[in-house]
Amino acid sequence: MTGRRRTALAFFSGAVFAASSPPTDFVAGILVGLVGYAYAVANDPHGGRRGLAFGTGANLVALRFVPAVITRFTPLPYAAGVLALILLSLAQGLPWMAGGAITRMLGNRVPSLPKPFAFAVGVYAALFVPAVFPWTPAGGLAPWPILLQTAEIVGERGTSFFVALGCGCIALAVVERTRAVRLVIAGGILFATLVGLGAVRMRAIERARAGAAHSRVALVSPDFAATDRWEEAHAPMMLDRLTSLTKSAEQRGADLTVWPESAYPYTLPHGTRQSPTGRRAFLQEGVHGPVLAGVYMKGGHGAGYNSAVLVTPDGAISRSYDKRHLLWFGETVPLADKVSFIRRAFGRATGLEPGDESILFESGAVRAAVLNCYEDTLPDASREAIEIRPNLLVNITNDAWFAGSAESELHLRLAVLRAVETRRDLVRAVNRGPTTWVAASGAILARREPQVGLGPQPALIVEPALLEGPITLYARVADAPLLLVLSVLLGVLRIRTVRSHSVRMDA
Repeated sequence: MTGRRRTALAFFSGAVFAASSPPTDFVAGILVGLVGYAYAVANDPHGGRRGLAFGTGANLVALRFVPAVITRFTPLPYAAGVLALILLSLAQGLPWMAGGAITRMLGNRVPSLPKPFAFAVGVYAALFVPAVFPWTPAGGLAPWPILLQTAEIVGERGTSFFVALGCGCIALAVVERTRAVRLVIAGGILFATLVGLGAVRMRAIERARAGAAHSRVALVSPDFAATDRWEEAHAPMMLDRLTSLTKSAEQRGADLTVWPESAYPYTLPHGTRQSPTGRRAFLQEGVHGPVLAGVYMKGGHGAGYNSAVLVTPDGAISRSYDKRHLLWFGETVPLADKVSFIRRAFGRATGLEPGDESILFESGAVRAAVLNCYEDTLPDASREAIEIRPNLLVNITNDAWFAGSAESELHLRLAVLRAVETRRDLVRAVNRGPTTWVAASGAILARREPQVGLGPQPALIVEPALLEGPITLYARVADAPLLLVLSVLLGVLRIRTVRSHSVRMDA
């Protein structure tokens, strides 16, 4: 295969890989795309180029909502949005370029390493590079949670490694036909093991969930427009709507009501411990509480915080959880303090300060930790949250910025991994996005689709299990075990390669 054809195959494979996202929802595209990518880099002296082509193709498809979002919320024209999509896709293709280069390097320096293994290591390495939108093979497979249960041991990246290893075996069976049967069998055994282990673990988790305490939690999706929070005149309408939805939820037996990210429409001083009164009170007439609410807070030095607080029936406000991982171009902008053009274009996305600790919100039997907005796509964020020993994970999100696009579903699919990694149920209160209940097994037990612009629906009331199980291996030690195993294996094979070369030279 010529270099151009390899590049074209890698690019097309990336597009198929991302076709797992809506509206196509071709979940098997994750596997098909990885097989195509593995075939493109097999025995290829330019693995980095094919990796860049794969990553660029995948991100162009997965992030196709970017131009519309940019033109909706910045003064930039649509052409600039398309350019931003291309540049962002290229930037997010760079980790895949590094992964392709690593695959080729391992093939050269450790020739005794099986090629599917080298491919899987390359994919695994690519997933450690930070990204604005960190889509992964395991995240794309969220609709098939039976394949994801190893995440409690090796996390999202480690599960992606095993998936890539199986796909690499299938691809190499096409390349090296003399070993095709053995390679297909190896790949089949690997996927059968993932399915078998997944089935066993999902049944065990469901038994634990059935025996655990439960609580009735109301998830509010108020159907606010993205810019409502910027308009002071809209604040009374927003609070009235939250009040009505909360009253209804409490009348239906909710023990705790959750409002989405920044849903409370007034800015609070950072550190506030008592609710405002009158028309700005969290708990308006007829609302009893408790309410777990997304709020925007201002510090004494002028910095803003994207926060969450628990408001109890007496009007007391808990310590705030201040979002620890800020989103690039949404809450913080690289170089905005140095480049005036960036500051003007993304002026509303600057000025937030990150928090530095997780906060446990206790209400009755519930001990909740919050993952704010995109934090539920980040393995590190869920590991930080589980350190405070919650029995429930709560995500609050405002997806109005991306209403009508595939972003909300992609966001949800990545969030599923946080439930599996920590073995805690995850509930998500999402404005203009899929409000959801994800079991600790990764199964989605309830969801409500937004009806954008048609007004709010009643709160979704769910009964998550309040699991008190031990912290999972992945939550305790992250990627260290798999990294150690891979490092030792590669080191041993490299030493054998060097010794074999020395023996041949002596002879």
